[in-house]
Amino acid sequence: MNADMTNRSENILYAYLPITLVAFLFAPPLFSDQENNKEEFFKILSTEIPKSKNIIYISKNYGGTSTRKSKPIVTIKAMNDDGSENIPIIEGRSIYSIKISPDKNKLLLISPDHSPQKNYKDDWLNSHIWLYIEGKLKQLTHGMVMDSDAIWSPSGDKIYFSRSKIFSDVVSGKLMAEETNIWVMNPDGSEIRQLTFSKNNIINTTPLPIKNSNKILFATNRNKKWQMFIMDEDGSNQIFFIDNGMLGSWSPDGKFLAFMNSSPGDIYLASREGKLIRKLTKEGDVNFSPAWSPDGQYLTYSRINAMSLRSARSHKNTDTPRGFLLEEPYSDIWKLSINKKEAPKRLTYKGLNNNFPQWITIHPQ
Repeated sequence: MNADMTNRSENILYAYLPITLVAFLFAPPLFSDQENNKEEFFKILSTEIPKSKNIIYISKNYGGTSTRKSKPIVTIKAMNDDGSENIPIIEGRSIYSIKISPDKNKLLLISPDHSPQKNYKDDWLNSHIWLYIEGKLKQLTHGMVMDSDAIWSPSGDKIYFSRSKIFSDVVSGKLMAEETNIWVMNPDGSEIRQLTFSKNNIINTTPLPIKNSNKILFATNRNKKWQMFIMDEDGSNQIFFIDNGMLGSWSPDGKFLAFMNSSPGDIYLASREGKLIRKLTKEGDVNFSPAWSPDGQYLTYSRINAMSLRSARSHKNTDTPRGFLLEEPYSDIWKLSINKKEAPKRLTYKGLNNNFPQWITIHPQ
C-alpha cells in the first residue's frame, strides 16, 4: 500500500473510532453556549415524510460567514432519485445520522441531549436516539452515554444501536468515550438490553439485522482490525463473517451485502455467506453508508472529497472551519447501478456535508 492510501486508511479508522463516520469529523465546536429550548434546537418543517420523493438524507451547512463561530445548520431533506426537488423535513442545530423505518413512516435521529444543564460546547459526545413520527419528535434514550448507529429490525418491532460509556478525563477534564457495545430496545424506548460485552475497550458497533433470520451483523475491532461478525439476536454465538468491513446494507431480498471496506475506503458487494463478489466504487475518495433502492438495482452512498480531506487535515488556521477550505463540498451523495455499466451519478451539490441517504420509496418504480 502506498503512502497516500495508507493516510487514507488512517483517516477512515480515525473517523470511525468509535462512532459513525462524518458525524463529528471536521466540525468546529457545535455550540458556543447552552441551549435550553427544544423548539429552538429542532424545527419541524414537514408533518410527514414525503412519499412522493425517493431519497431522504442529511445536509449540513453553516449560517452566516465561514468562521469558527458559525453555528451548524443541519437539515433532513427528501429528494427525487436524480437529485432534484429537495423538500426540507427537519432542521436542527446538530443531527448526526438518520435511519428510516421499514414502513417509511418513521425516522430515527441521532442528536445531542437537550437538558437545560447541558453544556453543548463541551458535551457533544453525549448523544441520544430520537424518534420522528407524524411531525413530532420524542427522545428515546437518555443518560451519560453516546448512542449511535440506530437501526430498525426488518419488522420494525425493535431498534438496535451502538452505545458507548461517557466519562470525564481526570487530566484534561474533557469527556471521553469507551466500551462501545450493541444494544436493543423497543420502538418506544422501553426494555433496553445490552447484547455484547466488550473487554479491554474493544469496539462492537453498527448493528445490521439480517432479513429472514434471527441474526445480526456488526462491526468489531477485536482482532486489531475492522471485521464483521454475525451473532444471534440475543448476542450469543458470535462468529466471523468478513474482513475489513463496516457500515453495511442488505439488499431488499436479503441475498447481498453492500458495505464499506475500511481499507482503503470503497464500497464492496458480498454474498449472504460472506464471499466477496466485486468492488463497486473506484479508489480516490472515501465512499461509505450505502443504501439499496427498493428494486435492488441501485445504491446511494456518501462520498468524501479526498482533496478536501487532505487539505483540511493539513490546515493550521483555527479561525476557519476546515470544511470551507475548498469550493467543493466536503461530502456528497451519489448513486450507482448494480448491474448496468454506467458511471455513478452525483445527486447533491449544495451543503458542506450531505450524508446518510435512505430510500423512502417502498415499491420499485
